Amino acid sequence: MSGRSAQLVLPISVNPGATWGHWVSREATREVENFAQHLLAQNEPGLFLWASEGQGKSHLLQACCSAQAAARYVPVKSLLDYPPDAVLENAEKEAMVVIDDIHLLEGNRPWQEAVFHCFNRCAGEGTPFIASATQSPAGLNRMLADLQSRLSLLTTFKLPAWELDDFERLLSHLAHDRGLKLSDEVTRYLTVRIQRRPLDAVNVISTIDESTLVEKRSPTIPFLKLLDL
Repeated sequence: MSGRSAQLVLPISVNPGATWGHWVSREATREVENFAQHLLAQNEPGLFLWASEGQGKSHLLQACCSAQAAARYVPVKSLLDYPPDAVLENAEKEAMVVIDDIHLLEGNRPWQEAVFHCFNRCAGEGTPFIASATQSPAGLNRMLADLQSRLSLLTTFKLPAWELDDFERLLSHLAHDRGLKLSDEVTRYLTVRIQRRPLDAVNVISTIDESTLVEKRSPTIPFLKLLDL
């Protein structure tokens, strides 16, 4: 996964677990999964993914990159203090350009202009352009009109909220990856007590894993109550 220009070493941190193999598929997300996984084979300008914070946008974008060694991944939150022209230099020459949290560019004209020109270069080269945000392109009211117009050309998907059964599968999947065994009762207990967001699921499973190791106890409901869960 590429994340640097020739001149800069950038502070880009990716989650090694953010792959398709660790993505928990749902009926409601099959369409976006299929579109994203076959993007390079389609005659499409790219993909725009939106959802509220913590719903898994970054995981999906990084999963797209994980299958492409020459993808340019740009996590906006980490790079706003860097010169955008340098960050995006020759990005269109790579397999795809991926801009994570593009809504954070609102009000930042230099970055918006650089992304606008990068989008145009990608269109000219046939390089897929992928972006994520907390709202749809139409809701990015503080973007340059030309950039907002370009983003509206991308096929847009919204990640849906998690249903109870799907979220239980996510918790079980995360626990299994850490070698934890959660009973059905414990999984349901957690599901009704935390926000149904992947970010919250990751955090709570991490807390349980660390605590069971320290206390040498199984993750039972009484033990979780001691952890204020």
